[in-house]
Amino acid sequence: MMKTRLSLALAVLALGAGACAKTDDAPGKDPALEIAAQPAESAAVDVAATASAQPSAGTPPLSAYVGKSPFEPVQGVAFFANPTVRAAITASGAGREILDFVFRDANVVGGIRETRERLLTSGHDPAGAGVTNWAVLVTPDGKAAVCYSDGADPNAISSDWYYGGEKVFTIDDRCPTRGEDIESFSNWPIGPIPG
Repeated sequence: MMKTRLSLALAVLALGAGACAKTDDAPGKDPALEIAAQPAESAAVDVAATASAQPSAGTPPLSAYVGKSPFEPVQGVAFFANPTVRAAITASGAGREILDFVFRDANVVGGIRETRERLLTSGHDPAGAGVTNWAVLVTPDGKAAVCYSDGADPNAISSDWYYGGEKVFTIDDRCPTRGEDIESFSNWPIGPIPG
């Protein structure tokens, strides 16, 4: 009797989960990971097509995401699913493994904050207690800088910053989680590289 109830409960849960799934996406397809999987050449084409931060029809302006999780939809489109944001992050120059990590929804993520005319979001791997972390800065014109710290050596934490298709610098600290963490950056990447 107990096995029957358990089987019935599991069947109901499975049906409920299926009913909650989005019907407009192919099963098992995460649009954010799909853009991350594209080769760099196609990402450059996407950036050219979406270089303007002006939202396309049905896509909210980037400022609408302030205070939201990067996975929380605004007008039906999550920040990481926004074509301008996806193309900008992909064009940053961060490698596929880094992009997969950033776009993974199993991360602990902070809300999107505005700091010096840029949007900042960050997250970390819960298994590593924040040692492996990332941050994304998005400019008003739809460009992105991506920070990644793999935490390989917990005694010597450093993070790499990618922008414009390449790694532009490394700092001896974790990726930022708050606007105050990047005060020394001034308004980069809108302005010059810090330091």
